[in-house]
Amino acid sequence: MFWLLLFAAPPNANSLVAATANTPVISLTVESTGWSSELYWTAVFDKDLVAFAVERSSDGVDYQEIIVYNNHFVAAGDFDTFREQDNEPMPGDNFYRIRFTLADGEKVFSERRKVYFKEVPAFEIFPNPTGRQVNLLMKRFRGQSIDVLVFDGTGTQVHQQHIAKVDDGILRIELAVMNPGMYAVSVVHNGRTFTRRLVITQAENN
Repeated sequence: MFWLLLFAAPPNANSLVAATANTPVISLTVESTGWSSELYWTAVFDKDLVAFAVERSSDGVDYQEIIVYNNHFVAAGDFDTFREQDNEPMPGDNFYRIRFTLADGEKVFSERRKVYFKEVPAFEIFPNPTGRQVNLLMKRFRGQSIDVLVFDGTGTQVHQQHIAKVDDGILRIELAVMNPGMYAVSVVHNGRTFTRRLVITQAENN
C-alpha cells in the first residue's frame, strides 16, 4: 500500500537537484527504514504540472511504475512537496526516480537514488518453540490490513484472525487450546502469503 502526504523534505547528503532547459528544480531524497523506502521530494516547474509517477528499477536502467497520480495539478512556479513510501522494496539494489508530466506533454525525470535491502523476512515469530502464547513481529505490515492463519501438521486450519490495520507491528496469539506439535503460521497481505514454522511445546513446560 502506498500513501501520499504533504511533507517537508529533510535536507541531507542524499538530496539531489536536477535542471533542464525549462528550468525545473527537483530535489529528491530516498531513505531506507530497514523494511521500506521513504521518498521525499520538492519540485517546481515553469509549466503546469498535471501528473507524476514514482518509478523503481533493480538495475538503474529498466524502470517500472509503482505509484501513479494521473490527475495531479500544480501551477507553474508553485513548489510541490511530497512524501511517498514503498512498503515492498526488492531484495538488493532499488533505484528510484520521479517522472513528471507537464501540461504540454513534456516528461521530466528527477535524478535517480539508490537504496539497498537485505532479504528481510516478512515477519518473525517469538518465542519459538513456545507453549501458551506467541508473538508475531510484523513491522513490514504496519498500517496495513492482513489475515493471520495457523495450520497444524495435517494442514488443518486451527486459527484465523483478520487485522484491519496493524498498529505497532506486534501481534500476540494465545495457544492454550492447541496441542503440542509443529504448526505453520501464514500472514496474507494483498493476495500474497508469507509462512513460517512454529513449534508448540507442552504448556506446563513453558
